[in-house]
Amino acid sequence: MLFSTMLVLLPAANAAPIKVTAWTTSSTAPATEVTTYDVSHLGDGKQSTVWAEGEGGAGLGSWVQADFGAAKTITSFTFWGSNWYNVEYFGHYNRPKTIIAEYGDGSTEEFTAKDEQVPQVFTLKAAKQTQTVKLRIKAIYSGKGVDTAVSEVKFFDTATEGLVPVASVTASSTAVSDVDGNYNPGNASDGISDSMWCEGNKKSDGMAEWVELKLSNRSAVSSLKIRNGAPSSDLYKAVNRPASATVSFSDGATESISLKDMLFEQSVSFPTHTTDSVRLTVTGVKKGEKYDDLCISEITVMP
Repeated sequence: MLFSTMLVLLPAANAAPIKVTAWTTSSTAPATEVTTYDVSHLGDGKQSTVWAEGEGGAGLGSWVQADFGAAKTITSFTFWGSNWYNVEYFGHYNRPKTIIAEYGDGSTEEFTAKDEQVPQVFTLKAAKQTQTVKLRIKAIYSGKGVDTAVSEVKFFDTATEGLVPVASVTASSTAVSDVDGNYNPGNASDGISDSMWCEGNKKSDGMAEWVELKLSNRSAVSSLKIRNGAPSSDLYKAVNRPASATVSFSDGATESISLKDMLFEQSVSFPTHTTDSVRLTVTGVKKGEKYDDLCISEITVMP
């Protein structure tokens, strides 16, 4: 892992995610002894679980459909194409290239994805009121296997009530991608439960490293929800975790916080600050048992 500094722009920076009440699909690949490919994986908040179509013809024409339970205003969606379990799996499966979105009124829109292991952000030409969105695979990037896969799909509207939207994330350093994927700063604010940001400064155990969330708008902030360390029980104690940190705001004000050494989400509160950004700088480190890189899975900024 090498040292690098990175800016990551986030999808749907001014929008709220829409809950999908039901997923349906044209087909599903048969389960194996170690995994299933159920369409519900598309909305489980994990990039390591996938839907695969299991049809012939490389999945062309296969579809998945999201039902929101009632009409919602859709402005964009984010798409994790292929199998994101690791880099090898990403290349093994076919990846959707051209996607046809069909809305409840029968109208359609075409989107083209890049062949990259990054979340693909698709913005609709105009906001659409619909209860369902069907995503049909029109073209693919061929992998080594026969099935086309998708790991996650998130839909967004324009509502921001109860949210402090984040536009971009930067960090003091970032661990370089390896066979398990990337450790980009944006992973700390992507709403995905099994991704993480890890610092990459080999001269440090994470002390004084920082991650900064640039807000979409100047906002009142009174707390943070944080998932510390790595996102899985088998990796959590392997990496370094923040034990304490300084939270800095754009006006120069700071707050000191302590973090519990636990896998699950925790909330830290402080006096309300109106700010354009929130930076978390590590002031204390709980050492990992295997790796000397410090990681944070998720940071949610709360009003």
